[in-house]
Formats: sequence, structure tokens, C-alpha cells
Amino acid sequence: MTLDQVLIILRKLAPEDTALPNDPVGLLLPGDGQNITKIGVCLDATPETAEQAVLAGVQLVIAHHPLIYQPLKRLGADPVSRAVTIFVQASISLYAMHTNWDRAAGGINDTLAECLELTGTRPLGTEGIAALPRIGDLASPRPLADFARFVESALGCAGTSTLRVGSTDMTHMISRVAVCGGAGAELVEAVMAAGADVYVTSDVRHHEFCDAQSRGLALLDAGHGATETPGMWILVRTLPDLLPGVEVVWVGD
Repeated sequence: MTLDQVLIILRKLAPEDTALPNDPVGLLLPGDGQNITKIGVCLDATPETAEQAVLAGVQLVIAHHPLIYQPLKRLGADPVSRAVTIFVQASISLYAMHTNWDRAAGGINDTLAECLELTGTRPLGTEGIAALPRIGDLASPRPLADFARFVESALGCAGTSTLRVGSTDMTHMISRVAVCGGAGAELVEAVMAAGADVYVTSDVRHHEFCDAQSRGLALLDAGHGATETPGMWILVRTLPDLLPGVEVVWVGD
């Protein structure tokens, strides 16, 4: 398949115009336009990821987080420059699916909700950042302590994604759960208004834990990588059916 044919499919999955303002999604590095027979998927397009992509022999890398947020004035020894240099020298195209994939059906947050076995899952809102999270229900109420252990196991929270729980009442019974891959603590008020008992997200600051606790909302920080990686892995499993003859592999950490 040509790069343009692959991009048509990716843009149907997560239209670029649904990304949040100033989010540089889409084709960041065009490669040399060669036919695509192998795609690499990752969370972050780091120099290490770029090296893995070269070794894997891919022609296109799909990353969740955009590599280039601001125009590069020069290429130096910083990680962004190093990654760009590796991709360009190997003629590998780089495509970013970020907040548009967070929001998309079957994307980051739908996958996160599925990992946590939520039912009746629906978007928290319809516009802007509120359209990214999902809210749903557990099959049956369970104590917060039990649910926290389940989240830790289901998402493989470890290392930089060690689970942090913002609640003093671990016996509190919960049934409605909101989820947002990546940093979503700013949506606590909207999550509470939707009736959530617990909110699973990441990158939560101390005062945000305190604020949520004072409002009676249990806040679980499962780590940025742990909440978003499942939604990128889903591409490895589903893209081959949409791109006949194209192999899709994981090239991230």
C-alpha cells in the first residue's frame, strides 16, 4: 500500500480535525513516499523507538504523542533532534495520533474502559476536552480497595506507572467509573457531575488529589504510560485487518 492509502485509513479511525486545538497530530515526517509493507506502533517516538523502527525494517511509525510540538530551528543532540535524524536518515515516515485517538471510537479511552471491564461506556461530554474521557459502570459495586487492586493488575501499573490512590476510605463502595488516558485531572468537576464514584487518569498533582478527596471523589493515578499504552497496542491487533498485506509491530518500550 502507498503511504497515502494508509493515511486515508488512519484518518477515518481518528479524524485529525477532532484533535484538541494546537495539538500537532498527523504526518510529521513524510519519509520518501515508498510503499508501506511494515508499520511500527509506539507511545513515544524517542531515539530508542526510532532505532527499534530501523532494526524492524518499518517504513512508517505511528506514535501517540507528537514528536515535534514546536518548529525545530536546528538539529542538535537533544532527544527530539536525535529521533528526527534517525527517522529522516532511514526514510521512515512518522504519524501522530494523539487527542484525536483519545477521543475516537475504539481509541485510547474506549480501550481503557474495556480494560477495566466497564459497561454502558459513553463519552463524558461532546465538545472539547470533555469529549475525551469515558464513563461507565462496573458489573456490580465493589470496595475501592478491591477496584484499585484490579486497576493495578489490569493495567500493569509498575515503575513510572505505579498506582497512586487519592482517598482515605478504601472501603467505600463504587459502581460508576470515569477514565481518561494521560493527564485528565482538570475534569474532576465534570466527572463528578456525571455521577462517577472514582476517576482513573494520570499525572495527578498533590493539590488535585486533595481537592477531589474533599469533594468525595476517589482519584486513581495509574500512570501516563499504563493508561495510554493499551489503546496503542489495539492498533497492532486491528490495523492488519484494515491494511491487507501490511505487517504491524510494536516498536516502543
